[in-house]
Amino acid sequence: MGRVRLVAWPAMFYTLAALGQRITSVIFDFGGVLGLPQDPDRVAAMASLCRLSPQAFLRLYQRDRLELDRGTLRADEYWRRLFSAGGVTPTPELISRIEREDALGWTRVNARVVAWAAELRGAGYRTAILSNMPADKLAFMRRDNAFGWINDFPVVVFSCDHLLVKPEPAIFRLCLDLLGEPPGACIFLDDTPANVIAARDMGIAGQLFLTPEEAASALAGTWGLPVRSLVNGVHA
Repeated sequence: MGRVRLVAWPAMFYTLAALGQRITSVIFDFGGVLGLPQDPDRVAAMASLCRLSPQAFLRLYQRDRLELDRGTLRADEYWRRLFSAGGVTPTPELISRIEREDALGWTRVNARVVAWAAELRGAGYRTAILSNMPADKLAFMRRDNAFGWINDFPVVVFSCDHLLVKPEPAIFRLCLDLLGEPPGACIFLDDTPANVIAARDMGIAGQLFLTPEEAASALAGTWGLPVRSLVNGVHA
């Protein structure tokens, strides 16, 4: 999947925002921010299991994904649709195998961002996770002690727990309510442009996050956030 860039906000907007309410809370997406982007090798493996090209597989993979993230579509039915599209009989063994490939593709931790979140909390900022996450992926992480750091976040909002998904306004409002913060006191980091735009429409400072290095300049220069742990050799 190619990178999509947002049109830059006017410099005047950034200046006015920086002069306005101080950022006191940072809201993180999971996949692509706290976690690394989806592993392309796992995508290729899943496409092969479905006997689809990677391009065709990804089109079908995205088609019903928000329904899966919301928790209104069971994982076995989701995978049955993809297997059937490739003419493959969706056995329980195949469904279990592709579900594991998908989980492993999305749960590679971005250690620098996790360390940065801890740095922010140490500097007095509040942190939250706001992520579209299917129930099976969340269960996968909750079984693994390697994801214990999720519990360090005072506020955690996963879509499948609330039947809400980004970019819907309701899931942003829920996160703000749990944080007890007004929109203008928060910055939201996500690798999906539509979600960043939705946050901005709510009055939250939305920052597209593609790489730590690329995001650090705006985070430190515009919003005054410490970024020492985010990028090696970069200091706020």
